[in-house]
Parts: sequence; structure tokens; C-alpha cells
Amino acid sequence: MKARGQSGRDRKRKAVVQPSRGDPTGRRQEILDASLDLFARQGFQGTSVREIARAVGVNEATLYHYFESKAEILDAIIDLLLEERSEALAAADDRGVSLEDVLRELTMKLLARFRAEREQKLMRLLMIEGPRLAVTGRYPVLRLMRESGERVTRVFETLMKDGRARKRDPQLTGLQFTAPIFTYGFHQHALGGKAMEPMSEAAFAKAHAELFARALAP
Repeated sequence: MKARGQSGRDRKRKAVVQPSRGDPTGRRQEILDASLDLFARQGFQGTSVREIARAVGVNEATLYHYFESKAEILDAIIDLLLEERSEALAAADDRGVSLEDVLRELTMKLLARFRAEREQKLMRLLMIEGPRLAVTGRYPVLRLMRESGERVTRVFETLMKDGRARKRDPQLTGLQFTAPIFTYGFHQHALGGKAMEPMSEAAFAKAHAELFARALAP
């Protein structure tokens, strides 16, 4: 039984549906897609909950059934991107794959993320409003980079543990490995989605993997 005197906001918070409870209508995903599209065009601060609801074709009360705030929507978008990125980091799981092949596959999969529409929209959001989000304490790229970095670190921990790569600091190795990939990917895809680099992704991935495979050979 609900306590007497409970505020409308508290009741609204109680009604939020968590992702684990399922979304048979696909409405939750529609909200995330519409929100990211609006954030990328208008900025996070420049987009209202009402505009998101209108874009999805629901009223605000329905939207609050799934998310209690814009901030929660943005967090859910980051969760989705992290989940999609995690698929790219399973390359080291097969111990029968050589170090160089693992690194080339990992490079290609990470570059593929830059071609993904959601990743490009997030980049546009950060270029529009990154500094303001940082000032307000809501800078999603920090969590995205931190958690993505932790997962890359685990890839190198696996490679070092099973002897395919020589032992050194796996976190530093991960940073050194991914920095050129992000630079190339940003130039190639994030700047308006146009190819800016003369080298193809396949050629870049091959050269990058060969370089690191030689450096990390046990």
C-alpha cells in the first residue's frame, strides 16, 4: 500500500520501467532512437522531453513510464553503445587465433563502430554540447571512454595471460593501441561522415596490427 502524502513526482518515479522487464512493443528503443536523433541535431539542453514524446508519437506521461528524465535517457543511450562495442572486443576469446589476427580483427571491429549511425550521432552531440555537459557533470563520453578502455584492457590481459603477447601494463597497452584507431576513425567518419584519410580501413588495420604484433611478440 502506498504511503499517504506521496508526491506526484515520487509516484512517477515508482512507475519507471527498467530495461530488464522487457519491452514487447519496442517503445523503449523508439524513445532512445528519437532522443539521440534530437540530441545530435539540437543538443541535450536544447531538447525537451515534450519534443522527444512528440517525435515518438506518445504523450509525456507515456515517456515517463519508461524514463524518469532526459538524463536517464542519455545514460541508457550510453549503455546501448557500450553493449554494441562489447561485441567488438570478443576477438581475443579464441586462443587458436594469432596475436596479429586478433589485433587486426579488433581494429576492424572498432573502426566499424565509427560507421554506425548511433556512434556518429553521439559524436555530433559531443561536438555541439560536450563542454556544457562537462560543466554540468554530465559528460557521457567520459563513461563511454572509461568503460570501453576497461574492456580493451581485459583483451590485452587475456592475450598476455595465455602467452600470445609479452607481459607489460595492459591498460597502457590498450591506450596505445586504441588511440590511433580512434584518431583514424574520427577523421574517416565522424567529420561529416566523409572519408578524410587516403589509406583504406583494411590497409590501416593490417599495418596497425603488424606494428603492435611485432612490439608485443613474446
